[in-house]
Amino acid sequence: MKRRDAIKALMMASGGVLAIPSWAMGWKPDEMAGYNTTFTEYEIDIISSIVDVIIPSNGEIGGLSVGVDKFLIGLISRCYEEEFRGDIKNNLRELDYSAEQKHSKKFVDCDKDQQAKLFLAMSKNGDDNDESFFNFMKSQTIRGFETSEEVMVNYHGWVLMPGYYDGNVDVEA
Repeated sequence: MKRRDAIKALMMASGGVLAIPSWAMGWKPDEMAGYNTTFTEYEIDIISSIVDVIIPSNGEIGGLSVGVDKFLIGLISRCYEEEFRGDIKNNLRELDYSAEQKHSKKFVDCDKDQQAKLFLAMSKNGDDNDESFFNFMKSQTIRGFETSEEVMVNYHGWVLMPGYYDGNVDVEA
């Protein structure tokens, strides 16, 4: 009986994995702006700081300039259940608390090097919840950056299918 439950859960999870990338391909920051969110303004600022730590701007493009912070807020608010959103909020508070303890200021007020060290420490402190938060934020930030329209079209040269057609091509026989 447990094997059936495990297979059923695996099938549902794989269906979710297939559905989310199709929703997220070629997204634009303005598409994410109008959605309701369960995050406070300060929690949104912490998420933006984390995005800037993971993919900083190189002068012309970065995680914030592409709008990955809006992508994450929309993704978490729309695609994950209340319990998961609560865990994310707890981890954001914990990150802010760590900044207060180590640097006597809020996470968003720390400089980029301090923010990076505080965020990286979450992956190495031995707490599974902190480690999964770190991995989730890192992977979804990278995914949001790589699937943004600006990066896909302007950097990777992605063209909407069916792509180019050239009907007059020499073929060696």
